[in-house]
Amino acid sequence: MNDQLILPMMGRVLLLIDWDNLYYGLFQRFGHLDMHIGERIVALMEWVEEIGGLMGGRGFIFAQEHVSAEYQRMFNENRLQLVICPKRKLKTPRADFLGGEPRTEEDTVDETIIWFAKNMAGHPSFKILCLVSGDNDYVPMFEEMGRLGIKRALAPPAIASLAKNKRLLNLTDRNPVTQKRMILLLERAKIAV
Repeated sequence: MNDQLILPMMGRVLLLIDWDNLYYGLFQRFGHLDMHIGERIVALMEWVEEIGGLMGGRGFIFAQEHVSAEYQRMFNENRLQLVICPKRKLKTPRADFLGGEPRTEEDTVDETIIWFAKNMAGHPSFKILCLVSGDNDYVPMFEEMGRLGIKRALAPPAIASLAKNKRLLNLTDRNPVTQKRMILLLERAKIAV
């Protein structure tokens, strides 16, 4: 086999995972006992290899400090680098949208993922951004990546975890080989139960 035909295809995908979106999306859909999150991560990694292979041989999973050691082991076994995104203290407390006590801290996962993708945009191997989330906060990032010529793939945990207006889904690109949208619904990923 000619190595020159294989090498350009390897390491093109920057995989960015919003852990809370992944975890809670699957938890709401299946409950704790039937999430099979490890098997769904394996299916995700196989899909990423099919669409272009991981840049640097690793994906990145962004989370707050509360990730258990069990999940951290699973990330490592699946070539996922954990990036801790500590909450930021607010100068002025904000009303909680669920009606609870005012919030004194805010999540930084989304902004860290967006910052990371933008900083990687100039890397010559970066050809496809694969996002594991369904959050419309990432729409501007997906639009910018499209303008830069970077293809966009999406792996929402479940249909219910996609934002209602589906803008993120509509921004995914088509695979040049199959002409199908580059989307993997993790709720439908084949798992060995």
